[in-house]
This record gives sequence, structure tokens and C-alpha cells, in this order.
Amino acid sequence: MHKSKKLLLIGGSKGNVHLLNFHGLVASYFQETCIVSNQEMEQSNVKVLNFELKNPFAMLKNVRKLRAIIREFDPDVIHVHQANAYGFITGLANRGKKPLVVTTWGSDVLTLPKRSMLHKWMVQYVLRSAVEITADAQFMADAIHGLIGPSPVVVANFGVEIQTMQASASREKIIYSNRMHEPLYRIDEIITQSTPFLLANPMWKLRIAASGSETERLKQLAKQHLPETSVEFVGFQSAPENRANYLSSTIYVSIPNTDGTSISLLEAMAYGCLPIVSDLPANREWIEHGVNGLISTGNLSEDLTNALKMNSKSMQEVNTKIIEEKATKKANKQKFEAIYDRIFV
Repeated sequence: MHKSKKLLLIGGSKGNVHLLNFHGLVASYFQETCIVSNQEMEQSNVKVLNFELKNPFAMLKNVRKLRAIIREFDPDVIHVHQANAYGFITGLANRGKKPLVVTTWGSDVLTLPKRSMLHKWMVQYVLRSAVEITADAQFMADAIHGLIGPSPVVVANFGVEIQTMQASASREKIIYSNRMHEPLYRIDEIITQSTPFLLANPMWKLRIAASGSETERLKQLAKQHLPETSVEFVGFQSAPENRANYLSSTIYVSIPNTDGTSISLLEAMAYGCLPIVSDLPANREWIEHGVNGLISTGNLSEDLTNALKMNSKSMQEVNTKIIEEKATKKANKQKFEAIYDRIFV
């Protein structure tokens, strides 16, 4: 009798939306999936586990809990997202017994190892525990090589839906931001740096989606710098709401301090927004300054002014071609399924 394929998918934190997107990408490959996250999710067969490392005794208790989940569910593959606490606790619980796939997200391999030698060792432990590693940008793969030496790394992202890609005929004068309200994403800089442009162009509006630990501070900051008509906070956006925002907005802005390939950038490109992004290696893998978007100069008002001078039709055509060639769900689904195929051989 043919044994059904079973996946144990582990991850969470603020990335639950991305984790569910990934689950949707690979779910058809498996007959059964169990998700382990740090919070409840609207999915069947979800186990909630605390992945905090601050208390060693609590951590060991959660390692034992995850080991019990592994033993009970008996997966063919464990796929953990992020080489941080999620990967570390997973590695300790698994002890090499099941094939482990690690998908890195960015800060886990770019900034976490720089915090201390202990953090670096933890990330290295996670990566060396894996039979397969993925990264969403080539420069992240290079960073992984710098941590553990030559090792195959599959460059793949979660992709965007090609059938929904379209350019809106009637875009509003909206600048759209939808990254989390955390220091990494510099939403405060988006507000302050765009202020001169917005005051000089009162028909334009900054629309800020998402939420986070800085939301209230950001709202107060906006009140100090801008009239109510120039900025709006719309909170968490469902996938259809997010899509509608891309299609109605003219410009998309994302200027984090560090990042891998941002799915929101790929979505913005797919839906016809003009992207303005921070000068990071991952962004330069997708954006050619002045051709299909802008690499920020560090002066967002100046960037916004320059964006109005670009040929939006030409930009949209270039971005559509890039997405079709490199960032569809279909293309990236095949990359992840090829990983699983190698495990099941």
C-alpha cells in the first residue's frame, strides 16, 4: 500500500500570513499537513507552541513538546521557516531523525548572526541540520555560504498569482506602504521623508497598511507632520483588500534596513505600482534604478518627485515580464516540489 506523504510545517510570529501563503503553494504535494506555530491559525491541524529562547527551562520543555508532536504525527518531511528560534528548537527536537528543510527569510541569516557568537552558532546549527536550504535571493544564499561554507541553496520565493496581475486604468494619487510597523521597516522614515512632497502636492495621499509594535507612535508622528487629508492608516489588509490597494495606488514604498526578496515588492510589481525601495542587494536583484522602479536615494520626497517623471507604461511592461519569468507561484512551486522529490527518492 502506498504511504501518504506527510508534511510538518513550522513557523509563525508576524510571518503567519506568509507561512499560510507557503502552505497554499505546496499543500497539494502532500496528503497530510500539520502546522506548528506560536499562535492560533484558521487552519485545521494546527499545534500552538512557544518558540521563545529566553528561559532555558521553558525552551527545553517546548523542545520535548515538539518532539512529541513529531513522534505522534510521524512526518516524512519537516519544513521550518527561519533559521532562528523556530529552526533551533526544531533542530533540537528532531535530532536528525526526519529530513529537515530550512527556508530562510532574511534577518535570520543577515542580521541575527551578527548579534553575538552565540546567535551565530545557533544559526549555523540550524543550517547544518538541514538536508535542503532555501533563500529568496542570491545574496542571501551567499550569506549562507559565508556561515557554513559551500552548500547547495535553492533560490526560490513564494511567488505571486499570475492570473491576477493587471495594470489598473485609473490609479489614484496614492503612495502605498504595507510593511509591518516595526523598527526594521522604517515606517517612521516613510512618514517624515515623504512630508515635503505631500505638503507640496496636497492631491497625493500616503496610505499605510499593516500594524505592529510602533503603530500608535507612527499615528502620533503622522499627526505632527501631516494634515489628516494627506495620510491614512488602514490596518491589517486581507489578500483581496491588499490587492485592491495595489491596483488603486500609483507608487509603492518599502525602505527597510535589511531584507530578502519581499513578496509585497513582487506583488506591487505585478499589480502595476511604481516601486521605490531601499538600496539593498535583494532589491537590486529585482529593480533596475530608473527602468522598472527606483532605488531610494535616502531622500524619499526627491524619490517621489522623480517617480512622477517615469514612464509608467514602460515600467509596468518590464515588471510584468520579470514577474512572469521569475516570480509566479507556478515557477516557485516547481522549485519546492523538486526539493521534496529529492527527499522522497
